Amino acid sequence: MTRRRPVVVLLGLLLTLAAIGPPLPAAEPIVVGEINPRTGVLAAQGLAVAHGIQIAVEEVNARGGVAGRPIRLLERDDEGKPDRAIAAAEELTARRQVAALLGGYVDSLVGPVSEVAERARTPYLATASLDERLTQRGYRYFFRVSSLRPYVTVTVGLLREVIRPARVAILYSPTPGASQLAAQQRDALTAASIRVTLFEPFAPGLSDFTPLLAKVRDRDAEVLLSNAFFADHLLVVRQMAQGGIRLRGFLGAFGLEFPGVVRELGAAAEGLLGTTTWQPGVFVPAALDESRAFVAAYRTRFGQEPVPLSMHGYGAARALFAAMTGALREGRRPAGEPLREALARVDVETPLGRIKFDPNGDPRFYERVVVQIQGGRHVVVYPPGAATARLVYPRP
Repeated sequence: MTRRRPVVVLLGLLLTLAAIGPPLPAAEPIVVGEINPRTGVLAAQGLAVAHGIQIAVEEVNARGGVAGRPIRLLERDDEGKPDRAIAAAEELTARRQVAALLGGYVDSLVGPVSEVAERARTPYLATASLDERLTQRGYRYFFRVSSLRPYVTVTVGLLREVIRPARVAILYSPTPGASQLAAQQRDALTAASIRVTLFEPFAPGLSDFTPLLAKVRDRDAEVLLSNAFFADHLLVVRQMAQGGIRLRGFLGAFGLEFPGVVRELGAAAEGLLGTTTWQPGVFVPAALDESRAFVAAYRTRFGQEPVPLSMHGYGAARALFAAMTGALREGRRPAGEPLREALARVDVETPLGRIKFDPNGDPRFYERVVVQIQGGRHVVVYPPGAATARLVYPRP
């Protein structure tokens, strides 16, 4: 009897396993590709976007995934170079066959990725794109969470309605979005009888803005509109101080909303104007509780405060996952044409605001406000309905 006992136990175990049945297979992950600059001159901006996407992925996976299927994120560094962005997009769509692409900072990188995505019929949701030509091509698989018009509205609106300068200078980066923004600002200001005394692009990677700033001074501009980026603005402000060039107002469309501006420039940052669409403790257009949860998760995960671009990544990922959920609920694939159709219908409230796309893939409800650095912190000064402080003008 003793010898037969292990056999009896084994038979009992086998019968129990048979009754339970085979183990359920793990849910198949949905693979998403993400392309952003992680190295190179745009690394700070690209990493900010990428970190926001990572928070969204970790958040949805912690809740059980999209309709029970986990998200698997494949991250790629485009190094801020169009050829690297194209190579990454081709590898992710052809070899990895991702369900969708996320990311992108500046249209010189977003545009090439969108070409690859359209050929592969892979939905691409761009996180930081302004070039108006990209949504005028009739592409069906291209969507984005930002657009140019709100930048024009708030920068021109502040000058036309509040500051009312007689003369303005405009300097701009040669990127597509910055160039288009500058042209539209010039036209709108001219129509408002505000004279644009200098309208000039500058070379990529320019390290000496002194000759351009001398032109700004010599043309007697009261306000400088600078459509440049974070690193450019640090240089411009420092070289203005070194050259003794004083302006009544300085408004930068991109990068001056970063907390790093105050950290890098100290007292020289006081009075600078920038634009933002979301900023912790400064401007949150929607979903306050979700915004607080995002900030807490970001601090825990990365040990630092999120910047506005982080929310662009998070908001885009949230919209993508909402579209995937919709496709799966209809019994359709969360990829290809079914996902494209679901993205075209998506309507989701996020801390970035309400995300819904028009027939061209542009966001219907994207907005920006003007912030000013006062007392070492950012405050909203325009438009009046969102303002939390009075504009300080002239700049100290």
